[in-house]
This record gives sequence, structure tokens and C-alpha cells, in this order.
Amino acid sequence: MKVTFSKKKLMAALTPAAGISQTKNTYASCDGLLFECPPDKRFGDYDLGNPDLCRISVFDFEKGLRTTIECTVHEKGMCVIHTQSILQIVRALPDGEITMDIDANGGAVLSGGKVNVRISAGPGETFPTMPMFIGTKSFRIAQYRLRRVLSETVFAVAQNDLLRMGFNGGLLRIKGNELIIVGCDNHKLAASCCTVSPSDVESEDTEILIPGKFLSELHRLLSDTEDEIIMILGRKHAIFHLGPIYFFTRILETGYPDYEKMLPSAYTTEAFLSRTELLEAVERASIIADAKVGGGTGTYIKLEFMNNTVVVSSVSSGGAIDETLRAAVNGPDLAIGFESRNLLDTLKACPADCEWLRLRLNSPLMGMRIDPYDEYEEEKRFMYFVLPTRMNIPLK
Repeated sequence: MKVTFSKKKLMAALTPAAGISQTKNTYASCDGLLFECPPDKRFGDYDLGNPDLCRISVFDFEKGLRTTIECTVHEKGMCVIHTQSILQIVRALPDGEITMDIDANGGAVLSGGKVNVRISAGPGETFPTMPMFIGTKSFRIAQYRLRRVLSETVFAVAQNDLLRMGFNGGLLRIKGNELIIVGCDNHKLAASCCTVSPSDVESEDTEILIPGKFLSELHRLLSDTEDEIIMILGRKHAIFHLGPIYFFTRILETGYPDYEKMLPSAYTTEAFLSRTELLEAVERASIIADAKVGGGTGTYIKLEFMNNTVVVSSVSSGGAIDETLRAAVNGPDLAIGFESRNLLDTLKACPADCEWLRLRLNSPLMGMRIDPYDEYEEEKRFMYFVLPTRMNIPLK
């Protein structure tokens, strides 16, 4: 096998693939990238017919990525090369053209300019079989819309919850012409939605659970453009097709709680205030709340709702802070405390173009709901619910 690439195009293909490649895997073939020059029908009957095309794949039996780039194929073949090795070498080679030459002894020579680098390569036949990129349902959505919804929800997905396995995934719910994504852990819940064209989705409602780590990688792949991404739902896999890239994952087969039933049906206290002012105040308070001076431990951030103000405060071994924000407050006075990281991460996830927030709560023990103010765009609705921590500071 011998093929010549443009370094710029090769790096553009290797970078997203390296982002999901396993650094350590039981199967050696899953530590590397499969290069098919040109695409081999044994690994999928798509992207065929172009003799000067290279198909690059990565797969760890749970998730994977496949992309194609144009090249000049001198000798046909396929091989598996360690992901980080080829990524670092290609990045270090001079700009221009890069030639990859695979010999019969399992060696790969990468040449660029006057530089020749030799690394090991494995036979392509050892690469695991990937799922077919077909499904019974599909829809299209602009990348900037999906990227926004993911940025507002992925942060709330649990990282490694061994008791509630469903919390390790994000819920994707398709209802008519609306896509809703939900993330939840033991401390916070996030939900956001966007619209899709009715002609692009199936009429029946659909729910799937996708691993949170995959959604984080998908968010990094998306751009703030109107270019469309196609989501294909299979029996066990979800495939996201954007440009030359197929990015796919196994669907989690576990239950997910009805998040709407987790929320209170009514609230006694509500406040309307600036998102920017609240975020900045919580950022300052978190410095004190997270301080661990002289062997002390971090503490929480307290919000007090009273007299058309919201007081943000914290006391710890590192000091004390309080800040009064103007707000429109309805209902009885109330004080509630939050673990600083949970509250700060939630407020940071609120979109920057949302100027006003609506905070609603019932008691210091039931949590706080955060929504955009009523005048915010209907298409960009989001909702957060943050659970409190116990306090020992009395209401002023």
C-alpha cells in the first residue's frame, strides 16, 4: 500500500478520530486507525467507486467514527496504525504532501519533505467489524441548533453513576417537530429543546438514551453554522452524519426517569433578575465557598430572596462575602444553599443571549428551578433544576 495525502486534509481527518480513540483497550486493533485506500467493501458498501479516496475509521465496540479524504493511491491496500503515533508524526512533518508507504513486513514509512519516519503498522483485516450506517428513522437539523442544545445540557449528565446507570446518558426525545435533550445527575437537571421541520422526522414520538461522553465529543465536532447534520436511529445505534464524517454510538438500553414528574407542580417564591449579574455574583462567592485555608473545608453558596433583592453570600475558612442584587421577588422570604460547583456550572450553561432569568422555589429543601424570562425566544427554551444543600446560617 502506498498513498499520498495533503497534510492539511490528513490532519483534518485525524483530529476528530483521535478524539474518540481509546488510549488503552483490551483489543490492540481498537487502539489504532483503519486506513482503507481505496475503501474496501468488506468494511461497508458506501464511499465506494472513487479510486483516489482513503477511508479512515476508529471503533471501540461502543462508539466510533468514519471519515473519508481525497488522496492519490499509488498501491491499493489497508492497514491499522496506532492513533497517537500517526497523529503526532503527521503534526510534526513539514507542510505539503505526505506519503505513506506500507511494506510487507508490517512497517509504515511516512515521508514529508526531506523527513522519513518509520513506525509499525498492523494488517487491516484485524480491525473489528463496524455496524452498518442504516436506520428506520432519521431527521435533519442545523449544526448550530444541535450544538446549542448540547451545550445547555451535557454538563448535567452524570460521569460515572454506578447506582443509576441511566444518568450516565443524555435523553433525546423527539416529539412531533421538537427535539428535547435532557441531562441529569444526583444534584442537577437540565433540559433544552429546538425545532426541526415536520417533514424531517417520523410522526411517532421517539426516545433514546445516548452516553454522555459521546455527546460531549459530538458537541466538539459541531460548528456554529447552518450546515445540516443527519441523525439516523437504528435498532441499537445512533448515527450522526455531518459532511464526510459518520459518528456513531451504541444506544444505552436502560431506563430513564420521567424528569417532568421530578419537578414541583407549583412554586411559592419566584424572582426575576439579570443572568449576567447573578452569574458574576456566584462566581465571586464560589471563590470563598471553595476556599480551604488552614485545613478548613469548603462550604456552600446561600441565596436569600427578600424585599425585591437576592443576596448572594458565602462563609468559609477562607473568608466571607455577600452581595445584594436587584430583583423582582414575589412570595414569602426564603433562603436556600447550594454546592458552589453545581450552581456555578448551571448558570454558566445558560445561553449568553438570555438577559433575564426566572428563579422559582418552595423551600430550602426542595431545590430551585431556573428558566428564561417569558420574553426569551420560544424556540430556545431551556430549563434547569438544582438541588440544595443543608445550611446552618440563619436568614438575615
